Amino acid sequence: MGALDGEVVLISGGASGLGRAIVERFLEEGAQLAVFDRSADRLAELAAGHPDRIEAVVGDVRSIDDNQRAVDACVARFGKLDCAIGNAGIWDYSTTLDDLPTDRIDAAFDELFHVNVKGYLNLAKAALPALVRSSGAIIFTVSNAGFDPGGGGPLYTASKHAVVGLIRQLAFEFAPAVRVNGVAPGPINTDLRGPE
Repeated sequence: MGALDGEVVLISGGASGLGRAIVERFLEEGAQLAVFDRSADRLAELAAGHPDRIEAVVGDVRSIDDNQRAVDACVARFGKLDCAIGNAGIWDYSTTLDDLPTDRIDAAFDELFHVNVKGYLNLAKAALPALVRSSGAIIFTVSNAGFDPGGGGPLYTASKHAVVGLIRQLAFEFAPAVRVNGVAPGPINTDLRGPE
């Protein structure tokens, strides 16, 4: 019997890296999962190994419609949502401001903030009604870069500081119906990519 038996969790960015490790641990603890990721191939492989416990949803965290579709698929499959975990993110490869080409600032900023911050905002917005019904929780992956310099370049670090602010504000707004917390892991050997 696992600590999460009967719990239903939605995880964004759950098909690889830290997200995949979260998925595997939650499966070990008995949870039923909706895994939301942009990689159809990785999702298919993951769901094939646990067809009775995983609802795989392909989409882009930058899209509110895709986030809503993920929440709706989760609730349709499992009847509820107890926890939404925002984990999808991209990194800037510690590119310093001096090394960032002037003509790339707008695009790099937009992509990093749209994935790392707006993606979490979209998930919270889409999941809120279901989480209110279950008195559930939201957990966002932050990073050591959300608190200290040196975990990325200025774009990544700023995006993760923004996530810390988002957690604080949503915890204030959603209390007491929904708990909102963050987890800030240190460096992880993963295929986390930078902006395109």
